[in-house]
Amino acid sequence: MFNTKRITVIDSDIFINKAGPFEQKAAEYLGVLRFQSAVPVLHVFEDGSLIRTFKIETLKENPDLTDQYFHFSVRILEHEGVMMDGIISKDAEHYPDWQDTDYEGIRFQPFYLSSAAIEFSNNLIGKGLFQRGIHFSGTVTPTTVRAVCVCDVCNVSFTVQHIHGGFSESQYFYSDDAKQTLIAGYHEIENIPAQLQKDIDETAIAALESKLPEPTRGTGRYRYYNSFRCPHCAAPFIDFENNKLIRPTEYYGLRLINHEFQHIKDNSALHDW
Repeated sequence: MFNTKRITVIDSDIFINKAGPFEQKAAEYLGVLRFQSAVPVLHVFEDGSLIRTFKIETLKENPDLTDQYFHFSVRILEHEGVMMDGIISKDAEHYPDWQDTDYEGIRFQPFYLSSAAIEFSNNLIGKGLFQRGIHFSGTVTPTTVRAVCVCDVCNVSFTVQHIHGGFSESQYFYSDDAKQTLIAGYHEIENIPAQLQKDIDETAIAALESKLPEPTRGTGRYRYYNSFRCPHCAAPFIDFENNKLIRPTEYYGLRLINHEFQHIKDNSALHDW
């Protein structure tokens, strides 16, 4: 057991206490824990009440995390937001560099404690990756870092991997049920919108969508404004339908962990092309 003034960690349970009247709110915990199960689960408590459950879903290349180590940090910010991340390692003392082939970074979706202003948490429902603090503008997240998110509706966690659309010069499209993501290069389809493009012609978008292939997993069609949905209850997680203005700025495309992206080049022809 290790602790700071506000943070105590026992096995895979993280306990956060309310700041005292004369105590600094910000706090940080750095530690290492040994996983006790193949698919570990972290529990976060605030003043003894369970507030977050993060399941660390595993990569197919490393399916059993038993007896592996997690070098991690928990940070409480001045405004009572909490940020957690870590690196999986087979060594209790050292962990891989992000450029190593066995690097596995985990970023947990930030959240607010009950002592934070209520408008902070409510303003994030259905919003994008940057607003939620899962990715950061101006800082590139390596593809070897996966994110553990929590649904706004059912409160169950799920894990996503990403592609940086700007660097790959491509656009992504989620299927209607968000169980698959299509990646299309700028040169592969006429009139495809670029990342960060400000003016979106919705008539051109509709024509473009009619030419996209069908998903090979799940049901429905690929659409530019389709939301990314919770895989458990299907509620919108990034709600593009109701937040269209943020769609061009969300240049990270997501896929559920261990799901493959679908690519235009995988299809012999586009619909009606």
